[in-house]
Amino acid sequence: MNSKVKIFLLCPVPEEQKPLNEYILLKKSNILNWAFLPFQQYILKIISTSFLYFPIVLICLLNLTPFSIIDIIQVFLISSIIFFSVIYNRFSDTHKKLNQARVFYEEASWFDGKIWEKPFFLIKNDKLISSQKVQPIVKRLKYTILVNSFITFCFLNF
Repeated sequence: MNSKVKIFLLCPVPEEQKPLNEYILLKKSNILNWAFLPFQQYILKIISTSFLYFPIVLICLLNLTPFSIIDIIQVFLISSIIFFSVIYNRFSDTHKKLNQARVFYEEASWFDGKIWEKPFFLIKNDKLISSQKVQPIVKRLKYTILVNSFITFCFLNF
């Protein structure tokens, strides 16, 4: 058996706490996999999701609630900033873990945390995945939050 594979298999870090497995779980997630879409599909997904709020706006207008359209749009924009911030935090945390040479893990509970040194070949592999796959997504999410925040700021001052 290859010694590199043996080291990886003898890794004491639980499967769900390994940075590479966290990345794979992010890709498989139904909500968080938006970030992996190509740019045009990503924008279309954001726009199509925003149209899900249209019936809420329509119902509020038909019921003549005291909320104006501007109020509803502001609530939507602020909630989308929060949504993208949560996604951004997950991806930036995974990005950070992939770039580190040490993995902090917990075997049974929060009070027995340990540190495992990654072997060189894993550091190299994780950094490659981080720079090629995760970092562009982190940048895209950061720009999405900035644009959304700017639009929200403009609507708050409307």
